[in-house]
Amino acid sequence: MTSDTVEIPDDELAATCARRDDSALARSQAEAAFRTLYDRHAKRLLAFLSGRVNQAAIDDVHQDVWAKVWQGMPTQFTGGNFRAWVHQIARHVVIDHQRKRKSEPLADEANLIDHRQWDASLGDSDRREALARCLQKLEQANARVADLVRSRVAGESYEAYCGRTGIPQDKAYRAFHQAKAHLQACVEEST
Repeated sequence: MTSDTVEIPDDELAATCARRDDSALARSQAEAAFRTLYDRHAKRLLAFLSGRVNQAAIDDVHQDVWAKVWQGMPTQFTGGNFRAWVHQIARHVVIDHQRKRKSEPLADEANLIDHRQWDASLGDSDRREALARCLQKLEQANARVADLVRSRVAGESYEAYCGRTGIPQDKAYRAFHQAKAHLQACVEEST
């Protein structure tokens, strides 16, 4: 068995990352160990994040998690389950991301649709009428999701909506973004 086929345990790789002093060799070894850890865990981390973060922001959140992992490696990782430690950091980053999003004002119904995808020849009134028809279809198909969309567009936070309805926040978040994607597709088909 050659050394190329031996998989170095996460603990050893993390220890190599933590020992990055001022020497170029130590820094290079730390970066190589970090790349190996990234390659091992990035896919699962993305899967974890995809259920908790808007697809438009997932790359930024994923990158932020790995930046925090790199920064925290020398002092915060004390051994044990590396993947669990990374996911703990990810949970904190997701919470921070959601808090930041809650403080941002939500768009009105006219801005619910991504306007980059609109044909410039269509008027705002056409878009609003199409959106109104699509919202009615959504209401008929799933009144609960339509209520969620209307609540979020009106500015109600996920926390308030979920407290009122008893739906878990992660499910409400996913339902809203799936509904938004369906509404976008519906409006595009209608216009």
